[in-house]
Amino acid sequence: MANPIRQKEIDERIGKFADKFWGAFQMTENGRVKSTILLYSFCLCWVLLALYGGCFALINPWLNTLLTASAAPLWLINLIEALVPAVAGTAVASLVWLLPGDKRLLPAGYVWLTLLLLACLIALLILMGWESAGLVLQFFGMFALAPLVLGLGSSLLAYYLYWKKRPPAGDPARPWKRQ
Repeated sequence: MANPIRQKEIDERIGKFADKFWGAFQMTENGRVKSTILLYSFCLCWVLLALYGGCFALINPWLNTLLTASAAPLWLINLIEALVPAVAGTAVASLVWLLPGDKRLLPAGYVWLTLLLLACLIALLILMGWESAGLVLQFFGMFALAPLVLGLGSSLLAYYLYWKKRPPAGDPARPWKRQ
């Protein structure tokens, strides 16, 4: 039998974490969002999804006609059809770095996209059943894994390089102290 006092402490911790997480999406007294990075990156996640979907829809038919005429093996055709649109989408998505503002936006958008695609993968596996899991995993490997790996990896690398080069922040409470 479980300890009711211990269970109450665990429930309180989970409740505090949930309140803190969902509190980031609530408005302040003056009508502003508490965490703009969460809201903006969530919206950017949908833009990234549409961008990659557009790249796959526009580039893959052209690639398919080009590659099926060649005598390339099927695995190479699949690899090229997965990587070329992913690279093109990542290159276009990297233009977000040119915008002024918070540089954490693009990596956070890719984190949201990863969470969204993981939820879709789990839902597809449950809905289609485990006997067709190979087909679902092949679909996600071709159309979701390459954009996520390329996009998240490049945005995290770019943010790391940006973070490494930025000047150290001064302490506003002690302006006399030099860095």
